[in-house]
Amino acid sequence: MTALRNPLFRRLLVGEAVSSFGDSALYLSLGIWAKDLTGSDAAAGLVFLFLALPGLISPLYGHVVDRVRRRPLLVAMYGTMALVVLALTLVRSADQIWILYAVALAYGVTFSVPAHGALLKDILPSAAAVSARAALITVRQGVRIASPVAGAGIYLAFGGGTLAVVDAVTFVVAILVLASLKIVESEPEPAGQLFLPAVTAGFRYLWRVPLLVRLALASTIFMATVGLMDTAVFIAIDRGLGQPAAFFGVLTTVQGAGSVVGGLLAGTLVRRLGEARGSSVGYAVFALGAGTFLVPSPVLFLAGAAIYGLAIPLFDIALGTAQHLYVPARLQGRVGAAIGMLSTVAQSVSIAAGAALAGIVDYRIMYALIALTALACAALILLRPAPVPEVVPSVADERAVEHA
Repeated sequence: MTALRNPLFRRLLVGEAVSSFGDSALYLSLGIWAKDLTGSDAAAGLVFLFLALPGLISPLYGHVVDRVRRRPLLVAMYGTMALVVLALTLVRSADQIWILYAVALAYGVTFSVPAHGALLKDILPSAAAVSARAALITVRQGVRIASPVAGAGIYLAFGGGTLAVVDAVTFVVAILVLASLKIVESEPEPAGQLFLPAVTAGFRYLWRVPLLVRLALASTIFMATVGLMDTAVFIAIDRGLGQPAAFFGVLTTVQGAGSVVGGLLAGTLVRRLGEARGSSVGYAVFALGAGTFLVPSPVLFLAGAAIYGLAIPLFDIALGTAQHLYVPARLQGRVGAAIGMLSTVAQSVSIAAGAALAGIVDYRIMYALIALTALACAALILLRPAPVPEVVPSVADERAVEHA
């Protein structure tokens, strides 16, 4: 992986590993916590709705990301979240479930601000784009092997408050790593532009690049049904499999294991197949994994989680690489936000639909719809192949030329 030769990226990867461990240990346990407090599958599913809602105003975040230095912004965000998660130490009863939702909402804002991906454009030359995305998703998904089990274990043994403190510490570690980096960033977008045109510039640029449009559209359609899984999984675990809510942590760990393998393979596949075909393969494999959930068997559920975990890196790396390569540095935030908003709107609707349909529609119907949609996305991308656009150089590319 060429990105791993870059010392800045290696340190950034360490910080990402630590913060991702804390993030996934906590927010994946929020669903279990909500279920335990209320006994409601819908209440557990709403945690994921609050995680998704901040993405509805992603263009505003993208505008900020392109107007400021990205590293100080990330430090400020992580510092704020280190304080916010400590509010969970106050939760004692179902009447205080709103605190869980508030923390989930704050997490959603953090996840929706596209500063991290934008910073990569300044750190890495274009040749390292695929390997960087592959390394990041391998690390992020890799920590999911241990973090859900660790999070559920801490939650069951010591309570959610202790888990919140652990997460706050991981944010502090990420801040220290970021503070140690010396990065030459591209110049921020100058002030003085009209607000609305500046905020919506990401959508306009996206529309001018057919390959990005195709990948973003597939992601949006996919998210329009995949959010059903956030509620369907709790119904399936409870009623289909007869397992406790903590089985969700095991399921997520298996998915993480699949995604580690997928991350290790996806970089090579996307590099050889290209962003479009690599993404299409990912959606097709995901459909296979979701299809196994139609049979109420713990073994098949775990196998399905591993399969769709394997698929996720393919379409994630393909879209992230395309954005890195074909978008200017100071449009990275707004284009990333535009893509994120389209996906989040679709996902929020499907999460809300899943919560509303809990107890009304058989969870197997939800999984069948998810599988069919993933197949449709695979076909959409390959139906009329989009031309590959020219790579937009970064400051990292310019430095590489100067040192050559």
